[in-house]
Amino acid sequence: MMHICYLTGLYSRKDPLIFDRQGKALAMAGYKVTIVVCDLEPNETIDGIEFISCNYKPCSRIERMLNTKKFLYRKALMINADVYQISDPELLSLGVKLKHKGYKVVFNLREFYPGIIHDKAYLPKMARNVIAVLMEKYLKSSLKKYNAVFTVTDDTDNRLEKWGIKNHYVIKNFPVVSSRFTLSKEEYLSRKNVLGYIGTVYWISCQKEVLKALAELPDIKYYVAGVIEEGYVDVLETFPNWKNVDFAGPFKKEEISTVFSKMTISNTLRDFSRTGSPNGSFGVLKIFESMEAGLPVLLSDVKCYREIVEKYN
Repeated sequence: MMHICYLTGLYSRKDPLIFDRQGKALAMAGYKVTIVVCDLEPNETIDGIEFISCNYKPCSRIERMLNTKKFLYRKALMINADVYQISDPELLSLGVKLKHKGYKVVFNLREFYPGIIHDKAYLPKMARNVIAVLMEKYLKSSLKKYNAVFTVTDDTDNRLEKWGIKNHYVIKNFPVVSSRFTLSKEEYLSRKNVLGYIGTVYWISCQKEVLKALAELPDIKYYVAGVIEEGYVDVLETFPNWKNVDFAGPFKKEEISTVFSKMTISNTLRDFSRTGSPNGSFGVLKIFESMEAGLPVLLSDVKCYREIVEKYN
């Protein structure tokens, strides 16, 4: 039986992509699946997937970047899997190190990281362009050493082709359809006019534009559930109507149906011109979850979403 191991210092053990979609699908297909994480939780097995903790949890971004690699490397050698998958950009060199040990290693490029450097509030503005250029060069040289690279956008996949990456694939991030959402026409019509947003609230999520628009629509309430990226809340607080936003904060996966029940329209806007994927991304899972919940979706006007709307609307 082939053994596939995920290594991450950034994502949680029940990360929706790693655990719910990739991990469970591989386990159901008969593969042995292990997920190694940096937390302080006990080792356990859920749905046939083995979770192994490094018994170390970084307290800051700097700690994560400096320390997680050595903990994960030790665990990786102990596990001795056939294939390792990495998703964290700070672990690029770890994958190369494992490749030199004779293992097969793949990288899941969830975002084009150099393209989003400019919006990182924790980096000095004057240094962001330089960091983005250096990051792109480092990413290119590192990924050439991997056995394969996965991404969720055609733009990034085309870039990988130009870089000379031999094995690169687009794996679109669709939800696992289930019966967790129920919505009748009567229930929907009884709801108040609420525009909702779920997920990370950050620079590319167009919150400033939404707040400006809502200032002209006093009958529409705005509900936000998720985590606000460091530094961005200071920007949003400059808008007078931010104080009227119903901000629920983080939520658990099991609560998503309750979160969606508070909305009549789902906002999934993103400024893709700031991501390195100007034609859009199939990695924005909330789009398809909103559709599954029966909600109209406010989409960015980009190529890949226009194709969906024109074909299925």
